[in-house]
Amino acid sequence: MEELQIDKEGLLSHPKKLLVDHLSVVAVIAKATVEEKGYRFVVKETEITNRQLSDLVWIAAISHDIAKATGYFQNYIRNPEEIHSNLKNHSLLSSVFAYFVASRYCEREFKDKLLQEFLPILVLIAVKRHHGNIQNLQKEILFSNEDIEYLSEQIKSIHAPSVELILSSLCDHWPIKITWRAFTEYWELASFQQRLKDFRLYFKLNYPKLDEKTQVELFNLFQVIYSALMYSDKNDVILKDVNTTNTTTDITGCLNRYREKNGFNIPVSEINRIKNEAYFGTLEHLERVFIRDQHLYSITLPTGLGKTLTAFSVADKIRSLTGNINAKVTIVIPYTSIIDQNFEVYREVLETDSSEFLLKHHHLSEPRYKDSSEKVYEENQSQFLIETWQSETIVTTFVQFLETILSMDKTKLMKLVNLRNAVILLDEIQTIPYELWETVRKTFLSLGETLNIYFILISATQPLIFAPRVDIVELVPDHRKYFKVFNRTRLVYHKDKISFEDFIDIISDYIYNEPKKDVLIILNTKKAARRCFEELTKQEQEILDNVQYFFLSTLITPHERKEIIQKIKKRSHKRKIIVSTQLIEAGVDISVDTIFRQLSPIDSIIQSAGRANRYNEKEQVSDIFLYDIDDEHGKATSRIYGSDLMLKTRNTLSDIEVMEERDYLDLIDRYYEEVRKQSDETSSDLLDAIRDLRFMEIDLKLIQERKTESVFIQLNEEAKYVWERYVSLYDEELTPWERKTKFASFKSLFYDYVINVPVPYGETKINFDSEQVHGFYLSSLEQPSAFYSYSANDTRENIGYDTNKTSITI
Repeated sequence: MEELQIDKEGLLSHPKKLLVDHLSVVAVIAKATVEEKGYRFVVKETEITNRQLSDLVWIAAISHDIAKATGYFQNYIRNPEEIHSNLKNHSLLSSVFAYFVASRYCEREFKDKLLQEFLPILVLIAVKRHHGNIQNLQKEILFSNEDIEYLSEQIKSIHAPSVELILSSLCDHWPIKITWRAFTEYWELASFQQRLKDFRLYFKLNYPKLDEKTQVELFNLFQVIYSALMYSDKNDVILKDVNTTNTTTDITGCLNRYREKNGFNIPVSEINRIKNEAYFGTLEHLERVFIRDQHLYSITLPTGLGKTLTAFSVADKIRSLTGNINAKVTIVIPYTSIIDQNFEVYREVLETDSSEFLLKHHHLSEPRYKDSSEKVYEENQSQFLIETWQSETIVTTFVQFLETILSMDKTKLMKLVNLRNAVILLDEIQTIPYELWETVRKTFLSLGETLNIYFILISATQPLIFAPRVDIVELVPDHRKYFKVFNRTRLVYHKDKISFEDFIDIISDYIYNEPKKDVLIILNTKKAARRCFEELTKQEQEILDNVQYFFLSTLITPHERKEIIQKIKKRSHKRKIIVSTQLIEAGVDISVDTIFRQLSPIDSIIQSAGRANRYNEKEQVSDIFLYDIDDEHGKATSRIYGSDLMLKTRNTLSDIEVMEERDYLDLIDRYYEEVRKQSDETSSDLLDAIRDLRFMEIDLKLIQERKTESVFIQLNEEAKYVWERYVSLYDEELTPWERKTKFASFKSLFYDYVINVPVPYGETKINFDSEQVHGFYLSSLEQPSAFYSYSANDTRENIGYDTNKTSITI
């Protein structure tokens, strides 16, 4: 094809945007993003200084779209409606140019051959995959003869004087001066092909010899380069002229006002006095034990002793001790279902609705970013600002955080570059599966050093992911004494296995004989919980009249679950009988008299106990009755938690009939010592993939996936309205991206009325009495599905989706 006779002022990167401007802005953002944070990587005792890292990021940024200068791309950007060949693509050639520049730079900057050879490859892959899915390193550095011919054809189509003008206009700011002519001479000598061939041999011979710490560090180094490039590229395209600012809040001052407002500063009850002691004792102890190079700390306190506020205050104190007063504070919570109630606490403490100061982020977050001037940004801008955590305090989920550091998901990885110096509060850390312990341990230790992140692990049941006093430092002075103070609950373990029918009979008798006690029953499967609830609500009428029955499961809508929890918390002259799955264990602030718990792992049992006599308000000790159910429901427990954990639980409880709360910590310690041994013996495919830079295989899955189908439940007029909004998106002529963007504006409300129903094993779809509409089955307000039970007035009818019901003929 003929060359386009265009100077640098005519080459476009995007519609109405000059290539020279885009490259310049992206490079400035990328370099500033890295420079102001002060990263520190040490590879084989050779430090990569912050200047050198920012130079490498600059090279990636300035190169990432340089191949948009081809005639093929320029024709495409000007005539997108025409048919174009894949020669219009730009990432591959841009990555080769980036490799050339990075190689020249590394030869000058580093004496270590590993860095000379390896760093240009990391830059190449980052640029090559700033669009598309990343492959394993070994595959990314293989260029076929067809690739070489393809690249040669693209190079021929570039109007060299135009590119030279771009490079010369940018070179004043470059850490190394490069001309297009130098690159084309390099290409014509086939130097690129030879260098890649040499690197493949070097990698094969030398990389396996590196120690694991160095391998993990190289992975983190690539993540930062990749994150900085993607963040800066999207920033220029999406935010354009939007200027974001770093904000700094006096979190300690806000906490003092909040505590005073709620009377926490002048405790009148014994439990509040102990909360205060733990709160101030932890802050004072932090000042004594804090070391800049120690990046992992823990806060271990029993349920109900104010870990949330204590940890938030610790985060602010660490910012002060390190001098990073505007460092981000990220609060990581295990479940989306409890993030809203936690977020409200932080909103009340900080007294703000500005996203610049406080942000909530999970997969259902509404893309609505509001700054301190009350300006609400456009949806795509809001979504970018939220997904990259442009806020001082972020409340998010384990999935969002761990997939940022342990997966190659671009939308999550973009935010990594903004986590330098952050304080990360990980609430209920025991929810991380033991199979991931060693991966999490080594990744956190590495990120602590390289990104200067401080991790605070918060739990009443602190797992042994990290070696106490070696990897991690406890911040609560003499924390064991707080587990000895209370006698709120006791475990009563029935060793002999029983049938499910006997279990229900025991509960029925208890409810009848203890007419004033609120009771919570926790079972391990949705099927068992529903069956138990249905049996209990068949009680004699005189019992039913004085009882409120509540059922909680993920097979009832989030909207209902929120309403039910509020009703449970509300004072009433009627007693409460609650049947739930384990979803009630973490973060649900309720308090009952008695709990019946199907046997589960020890940490889950102790979390369950935190829902009884939570504030020491009951007249007597609350019993937590544990039963080992021996039938299909018992077998399901082993599938859910794993037979290994259940065996360790039974072994740990083997010599126990009754245990009071003051001894729970000893029980937890014994259990986690056994789990730690199991973790040490468990190989991690994820950690192996990180070490070997098999990027394609670095795909963290916190939740074991089972095929499900989604059902929308029109419970009320609001649900009907939001469904109609959803359907209308398909009546308009919208691109998939436009439809996704519009849906995002009400997605959170929409999913308040959605349940995900598991597809039965051996089947291809769920049982239902209507066909799917745009990806969802529908239970309409006028004609509710026979599969779903709901009543706005009688909570005994609120039992959600019936997986046992068979298909109904339409």
